[in-house]
Amino acid sequence: MPNRRNCRKPAPYASCPGKRVLCFLLFALLSLLCCTACFPRTRTAAWVIRHDVDSPQKIDDLCATAKNSGFDELLVQVRGRADAYYQSDIAPWPESLAPAPPDFDPLARTLSQCAPLPVQAWLNVYYLWGDTTPPKNPAHPGSPAQPWILRDDEGRPLTAYSEFDLKRHWLEGAYADPASPAYRKLFAEVVRELVSRYPVSGIHLDFIRYPGPDFGRSGDLGREFTRKMGIDPRLLPGQLSRDELFDWLYGRQAAADRVLTTGALYWKEMRAAQVSALLREVRRTMKKYGGDDIKLSAAVFPDPGQAYLENGQDWRSWVADAQLDALYPMAYFGSSQRVEAQLREVAAGRQQGSPVKMWAGLGAYIKDYRQIAGEAQVAANNGYDGIALFSLGHLLHGSVAVTAYTDAAKGRIRYVNGPAVPL
Repeated sequence: MPNRRNCRKPAPYASCPGKRVLCFLLFALLSLLCCTACFPRTRTAAWVIRHDVDSPQKIDDLCATAKNSGFDELLVQVRGRADAYYQSDIAPWPESLAPAPPDFDPLARTLSQCAPLPVQAWLNVYYLWGDTTPPKNPAHPGSPAQPWILRDDEGRPLTAYSEFDLKRHWLEGAYADPASPAYRKLFAEVVRELVSRYPVSGIHLDFIRYPGPDFGRSGDLGREFTRKMGIDPRLLPGQLSRDELFDWLYGRQAAADRVLTTGALYWKEMRAAQVSALLREVRRTMKKYGGDDIKLSAAVFPDPGQAYLENGQDWRSWVADAQLDALYPMAYFGSSQRVEAQLREVAAGRQQGSPVKMWAGLGAYIKDYRQIAGEAQVAANNGYDGIALFSLGHLLHGSVAVTAYTDAAKGRIRYVNGPAVPL
């Protein structure tokens, strides 16, 4: 038994076994804290679809689950079909909320019940309406009479499409024309109202793109192109293969084909410039009315070539110019190998030291938590700042605990060609 008197003296710790053990434990604790600071945990977010915030009870249940499951942030859809799941003087009230009390405010309740979790306001940008029956409100941005409705190459507005037409063109519904200055102004006003009235942590943009390569050439932008270039853009190739691009780049095309490819690329740049112009307008509006604390982010197609050439979504330039605070590539579909290739390509496009955060968007609604664990590990290995799961509502109503997915996203579960292994 150690001498108590000796333990009180300022002798070396080695002379007192009790203090030696205490020092060892203290050192281990400090080391653990230091390691935690050096290797911060993976942050997790979840998209929340508007149908999961259309009643007070749904909001309360969802917020409780989000907090108990360890999410760090939520992306809550408050503009799905050019409407407002919040109190607005600009955007129309959703038709699905017609029976709700007039004082019901889905966004306000979500912010209150989910606190202290940060909540970004998720807005669909150009996607206006998803039904062949037009909106009941004639002032709705997706009504057929609106001047900004996008048209196809034959001049036919998307609001005139049948269900068959929509499926044939792989369309969700009617879109606004990105080349419309009037719509750009309207959308900026929507953002101004939101950041002025609600303490959201950010504005999250989705559908910030053309729906495909065959739209917009019959509108004002197409006519401007014809005036500048002397050729109707509808006569140019709508899609360019990888081989055609390489042949053009290395001068292997015949002279006539090279002229057509050059014209097609110039047209695609004009389209992309319209989308980027809206992004810059949103950025300016947020800075003016919301300050520097509100972040701007966007969900994008992970393939940069497809996003730019077919959809006018030039997210590589957005990242290079720091027009965004965060990018969310939607790598939902396909095998783990496909997702890994997409995430690697996106990560390779970010310059070292870029202030733009990268969040890997993973399809938790169509994959089990073991697959998500493997994909999240790939994202972590490629320097992603966080994992965003689509969507919290799907997980909430699934047969597996939501925590299985958050544990997988945070790297607490590893999955390598076998069963999931808790760490």
